[in-house]
Amino acid sequence: MAGRRGVKTALYRLEDSADRPIIWLSGDWARAEHPPASETVAQSVGSAAAVVVIDGSALDNAHPRIAAFIHGLRGLLSQRGMGVELQHLPENVSALMQLARPAPARAAAAPRRPNSLARLGMRVRRRWGTAADTAHLVGEALVLTPKLVSGRAQTRWRDFVDLIHETGAASLPVVTVVNLLIGAVIGFIGAVQLKTFGAGMYLADLVGVASAREMAAIMTAFIMAGRIGATFAAHLATMEANEEIDALRMIGVSPFEFLALPRLAAMTLMMPLLYLYGAVLAIIGGMVVANIVLGTPPASFFERLQDAVSGTQFVIGFVKSVAFGVLIALTSCYIGLHAGRNAAEVGRAATRTVVACIIGIISIDALAALCTNALGI
Repeated sequence: MAGRRGVKTALYRLEDSADRPIIWLSGDWARAEHPPASETVAQSVGSAAAVVVIDGSALDNAHPRIAAFIHGLRGLLSQRGMGVELQHLPENVSALMQLARPAPARAAAAPRRPNSLARLGMRVRRRWGTAADTAHLVGEALVLTPKLVSGRAQTRWRDFVDLIHETGAASLPVVTVVNLLIGAVIGFIGAVQLKTFGAGMYLADLVGVASAREMAAIMTAFIMAGRIGATFAAHLATMEANEEIDALRMIGVSPFEFLALPRLAAMTLMMPLLYLYGAVLAIIGGMVVANIVLGTPPASFFERLQDAVSGTQFVIGFVKSVAFGVLIALTSCYIGLHAGRNAAEVGRAATRTVVACIIGIISIDALAALCTNALGI
């Protein structure tokens, strides 16, 4: 045909006309040992054409080689100022071509700082999201706790035993030192002041009530927040950064049920026991100071202690220690499970956990003080 020349191979045929060249793709590209190169075909197309048509109606099947060939050919022809029109391509090839198409360039917009009302709205929205996530976490804990008690939870008992040891026995040395010294400090301050008024016999009242009702529970909670809460948060944040939690979700395992629930149970069980242990040590520390500063025999100290401190004081401290344990466990697990996916977030998660737990402990203690005072306890 006048004004037209053709180039034909087993996989493509070029009808190079002056106005609208057509490249007919054909054959089985999957079994071809040497598929045509985009550069070779582009050189065969005349430079006078404005649009080159690529037709795939004669192809035997769809193969990624075809999409790669068309993508490379389109790039080479566009450099020469030619457009490409695709016709009758297999569906899979067209989908790959859509993925390979570059995204349209967006005009760079100058960043605008939101006004004060918008910033307030965004802050309220974040706080509302945090409150909703917290409520969801508490709800999961309430729903899944019976499953853990009955042994039907998605958790490993070996991990639970290790957590019991970590939160309980491994924490005894620091709990011992801190509560013993706190009791001694309370006893020393009280002895100095009471001795001035000749009321040293009431030191047992001061040490007993302060230790059983307030200081033993609070100081033990502070220790557990810094030692165990930060550890839980850092561990879970590391798993989040390593995509281990996503892997649990992929295999159908609930991250809260597998990771957070045993930590919550271990902390809730061990915290009251550590409180009772710390309260006894604090009272012993006050007794030692009373014996040294005031010369009060241990027998007299304990006799006065029995009259001054009732079981109600220990019940109040016990209940608060349970609340502190739940707070530390839920806070550390929430922050760890919602941490970012980088190494820096691990440290931030540990720091945020300690700060949030300390604020929460003080808030719960203040609320408990108001309630007990209103009830006359």
